[in-house]
Parts: sequence; C-alpha cells; structure tokens
Amino acid sequence: MSEVFQLTGNVEFPLTIDPSVWIFDERKVKLESLLAGELKKVDELEQYTKSVSKHWDREIVEGAKVDNSPLFATQKKEWLKESYAMPFSYFIDNSKPKSRDFEVTVETERGAIKLPFEVLYESYLAFSYNGKRISENGPVHLYFVDGSNKDNPITSIVKIIL
Repeated sequence: MSEVFQLTGNVEFPLTIDPSVWIFDERKVKLESLLAGELKKVDELEQYTKSVSKHWDREIVEGAKVDNSPLFATQKKEWLKESYAMPFSYFIDNSKPKSRDFEVTVETERGAIKLPFEVLYESYLAFSYNGKRISENGPVHLYFVDGSNKDNPITSIVKIIL
C-alpha cells in the first residue's frame, strides 16, 4: 500500500496527493457527519465573508486583541479522537480537468472502477479513523456524498484517472 495516490488523465496539472497532511487542513469534515447525512452544501465565499464581517465587527466594538488561547492544543486532542474526510472537489479543481463530461476511472489494488465525473467530484475521501491515518486498504477511502456506499467505500486507491 502506498501512502500517496495520483490524480491524472485529461487534466492540465497531474497531482500526487499525500493525505497524511490533511489533518491540518480547515476544509476537512467529520466522517461521522458525512455518513449521517448531516453535511450541507456550503458556499465558501459566503462563509468567508461572514467570518471576516464578524471579525471586523468585533474589532470595531472591542478593539484589536491578540488571541492567546491554547487552540492548537485543544484541536490536537480532537484530531487524535475523530475520523475525518476531505471533499475531493478541491483537488479536482486544482488539477484543472479539460472536460467534465465523461466517466472517470478509479484504479485500486483490486481493479478499476468507472464512475460518472459528477459522482467523483461530489465525493469525499476519508483519511483518518479515530485519529489514526488509514493504513489498512488506504491511503484513503472514497465515500459518495449521498451515502450510498457508506458500508462499502472504495478502498486501496492507487490512481484516479479523469
């Protein structure tokens, strides 16, 4: 089992993806929420705008303050307990696919699986179970956003060909 996988094919920028660093990424979601169907489609620009507005309002009212809270230590404890997944759409967008009207191939150690582009685009890659990196059948497990494969995710992914 490799600890990285590739995103290649009909793209401008082929990627080699290392999921071991995703634990620090703010875009990750709790796997439990994903599998329970509790995730909502988030408009990132709207979320960013609200966050900046809230921060601006607080600075106007309270003045600028330095945050000295031990946030990282608290987050680290949570990271070591929870299971996480990453939306795959970010990586597909970064690879700049030349077309989106086709089937994609997910190559695993057990064979190839064909999926419609949109199914893959909306899918999530689980990279952590109970705070531990996925080592068995890893490096990631692919879950569909609709939860239809939550009991049988696509595992042992070696390469994804767009």
